[in-house]
Amino acid sequence: MTIHLITGSDPRLVSDKVTEITRELIKAMDSQESRSTILETHDAGAPSSDLRENAIRQAIASAETMSLFGEERVVVIREIAEATVNELAILVKYLDQPADSTHLVVSATGKLPKSISDAFKRSGTTVISTEPPARRQELVTWFLEKFAESELSVDAVALNNIIDWLGEDQARLPGLIDTLVSAYGTSKKLTAQDVAVFLGDAGGVKPWDLTDAVDAGDSKLALEMLRRMLRSGDFHPLQVMAILHTHYLKLMRIDGPEIHSAADVLTLIGGKSEFQAKKYLTQYRRIGTSGISQAIQLLARADVDLRGGKDLGEELTMEILVARLCRVGGATKLSSSKRTFSPKRN
Repeated sequence: MTIHLITGSDPRLVSDKVTEITRELIKAMDSQESRSTILETHDAGAPSSDLRENAIRQAIASAETMSLFGEERVVVIREIAEATVNELAILVKYLDQPADSTHLVVSATGKLPKSISDAFKRSGTTVISTEPPARRQELVTWFLEKFAESELSVDAVALNNIIDWLGEDQARLPGLIDTLVSAYGTSKKLTAQDVAVFLGDAGGVKPWDLTDAVDAGDSKLALEMLRRMLRSGDFHPLQVMAILHTHYLKLMRIDGPEIHSAADVLTLIGGKSEFQAKKYLTQYRRIGTSGISQAIQLLARADVDLRGGKDLGEELTMEILVARLCRVGGATKLSSSKRTFSPKRN
């Protein structure tokens, strides 16, 4: 029999995938028995240790017991990331010798301890990550796969509009797909006009969507990202201020030392992403010491205004700040009077 582990950071995407896998397993059984007789679901994400341990123990007992109503059964254990290693000990023992008559589906929203992950690997578990990719092209492919699974077809403009509109809230995609299928069926390719009426409120954005737009000097996009962050309720203006302050603080850290490579930048700003380091290198070359100084002054002024210095309203204050930072971000390359990076010496 099979073992599936569904992982991810968004509980909605994880839950949708668990439902999908469970439905497929039950369908593949071609059993005449009702769903209730061959499927059991247990919640390992209960608030207390006793409830979690009891749920896991009951799930394993069911997995080890042959169904009275058929040759196979499906046992689901949800949210094991909430359980401790000790509470999961009985699951680890089961994974060493899983039952031949049970399909086990386990979900985890969050990171699992290494000992638990290793136990799943040893058992030959099929691990399915619901985490959407970060890079745009990979995200496009991910969205296309989701549409293809539902036999729904959209044109390129509609696809890009949906991706932009949902932002980082991709967990709303399954619901949107269900709505579009109900409205249009699957026989026609949907256009941007077809999907526009069903998009609803825009989803959230990642902090770097804002800082990337500011660095590029794209005020239109930056203001759109700012409004979505504030109006979604996910970010308070002071939180956005903190994001921008941290961004320019990292630029300040590389302003002065002699930098030879992205690795040098990582040493100064922390982190492990060479891609991020290269972005900071590029931006520093663009705005230099003068640009960083201007940005810090703008942040300081906006911080005072947010705390009552001016009666402009929080969103307007942030819009003015972001627009001004975009002018700094869109500055031309450093002049010869500003610090440049030395070529790496052998």
